[in-house]
Amino acid sequence: MKLSLKTLLLATAVTAVSISAQANDIEGKIDAINAEAQSFVVQGITFFTTTTTDYDDGLKTFADLKVGQDVEVDFEYRDNRHIVTEIELNN
Repeated sequence: MKLSLKTLLLATAVTAVSISAQANDIEGKIDAINAEAQSFVVQGITFFTTTTTDYDDGLKTFADLKVGQDVEVDFEYRDNRHIVTEIELNN
């Protein structure tokens, strides 16, 4: 019985880690930008950029983001935040 309980707990822990680091994406228009927080809002969700955020399709830095741009955002949910891994213009 101890072995099966231990196995169950390990499987649960691995699943929780996998879910928390899961990559996701979303498409939509940028509704708001907060330069101080290096964040922006798409579909009511606040996304935070980091020094490792990858900018593509004509976007080079956070400063290139504009309200109204149609974008695709790849992100991870960690530390209770949506962290942008990649952002690109939607054509």
